[in-house]
Amino acid sequence: MQSPAHIRPEGLPGSAPDTDHPSIDDLLARARTRLDRLTPEDAARELADGALLVDVRSDMARRAEGEIPGSLVMDRNVLEWRLDPCSTWRIEEAADHSLRAVIVCSQGYMSSMAAAGLHDLGLLRATDIIGGYEAWRAAGLPMVPGGTMPGSYVAAAPSPISLDPGGQRMLVDGAPVALTPLEFRLLTALLRGNGRVIPREDLRTGLGEWDGSRSRSVDLHIHRIRRKLGPRAAALLTTERGVGFRLRAAPAPADGH
Repeated sequence: MQSPAHIRPEGLPGSAPDTDHPSIDDLLARARTRLDRLTPEDAARELADGALLVDVRSDMARRAEGEIPGSLVMDRNVLEWRLDPCSTWRIEEAADHSLRAVIVCSQGYMSSMAAAGLHDLGLLRATDIIGGYEAWRAAGLPMVPGGTMPGSYVAAAPSPISLDPGGQRMLVDGAPVALTPLEFRLLTALLRGNGRVIPREDLRTGLGEWDGSRSRSVDLHIHRIRRKLGPRAAALLTTERGVGFRLRAAPAPADGH
């Protein structure tokens, strides 16, 4: 039996194209006129400055090609629902239409169409990377092995700690650990920091107001997260005295003094 790809219905391949409708190349070119597309180097600078870099490649592609540290892995079929500030299913970062979202796919084709679709939702600062992930890799920019769960940020190095957004829980060496909404929110911010120190005040502001919480103390919730992590993983969540907190991919080096 022939597969659908081998069946040629009347009026399809073999007949003259219908010039009354735009081709996919026309639509792609039209989409790109709306975008201030970025080189990989520009995208890396914007990522460091706080832009949201969203990787919409398939799990298979990311495992084969690698991932960008600090990027948010997201299934393409939920992109608009997650980034639309008016959506019930939006992510926390999509607080308003000023969001700077940089979309990346393998070669920069699907990402252009996706970014233009975000413009239709009023996200006029959305754009993509010229040449996609392949151009990022060719530029010698940072990469790590793939395998990050959709909905999670890519760590700068393999870490025993990851998040399961669907279950609102963390995974410690693959084992699920329940979190309260406040704890999940804090750990999300720390993971997104990619090993950088997150000021205590930034974390406190990010908590917002939550029903049922008796305390907004960041230190208290960090203490509770550490207890749930267990001794080995808890060593990765460090307090930077007088500044804030850091979630490392590997334990801090021992003080040689």
